[in-house]
Amino acid sequence: IDKEETEMLIKAFCDQAGIGLAVYKTTPDLAADQRTIRSYVADRKPDAVVAVGGDGTVSLVANLLIGSPVPMGILPMGSGNGLSKDLGIPQGLEEALAVVAEFNVRNIDTLDVNGAPCVHIGDIGFNALIVDRFTHDEGRGITTYAWNTVKEYTDYQPKHYRELRVDIAAAVPGGVVDDGRFEVCIIRNFPKLEGVGILYRLLTGEIDQSMHYQIIQCTRAVIHNPDGELMQIDGEPLPPTERVEINIRPGSLHVVVP
Repeated sequence: IDKEETEMLIKAFCDQAGIGLAVYKTTPDLAADQRTIRSYVADRKPDAVVAVGGDGTVSLVANLLIGSPVPMGILPMGSGNGLSKDLGIPQGLEEALAVVAEFNVRNIDTLDVNGAPCVHIGDIGFNALIVDRFTHDEGRGITTYAWNTVKEYTDYQPKHYRELRVDIAAAVPGGVVDDGRFEVCIIRNFPKLEGVGILYRLLTGEIDQSMHYQIIQCTRAVIHNPDGELMQIDGEPLPPTERVEINIRPGSLHVVVP
């Protein structure tokens, strides 16, 4: 459904449920959006701020609410919707609206990555390169992402990262969004022909079964990136930096979940 129909459905739902609603439509000017939404929250003191869109919109709202008592709701309307899926939020609009109306709030952890907030996932290397290409591509959706992956994969050379330091080191099967820890996931150099299998395991959530994969649980980590490889946080490319410091911010974001 298009944006106008989405807005109509949301307004109709809120009218029926007796929920007050104010709509703000984001613009290409991220800084202006941040100022306006922050002003809305300060002036109107809403019970929640609901992000309607994809991972970029969710990240915008989440970053403004980290450390705030105001919770974030999510109506997933993007192609990835990574955080909402990990939180078990339904991907259908009506079902997601029902979750917001039930207003069950959970406090989740966020990260500080070289001073920048991260609410879902960040990486250095190949995927950050693909995110950068995707950001500058006119196309959108999983097809564009897959096409950029194929184009870059053949010539991509693995890079070296050194002196990974962590304050907790333990092999774990997966992460929990509110356990006060985060996971550093490492994919070691592998033969090019195994790339399809690696990608399949990533997409199906079976990457932990690969011999090329390692996961380390931390509350703080420092990664050295001597080749200056690209970084991305929550789908937003960042300028490369040689030293990447990551710290956990336990329970710093309130989210409406099932």
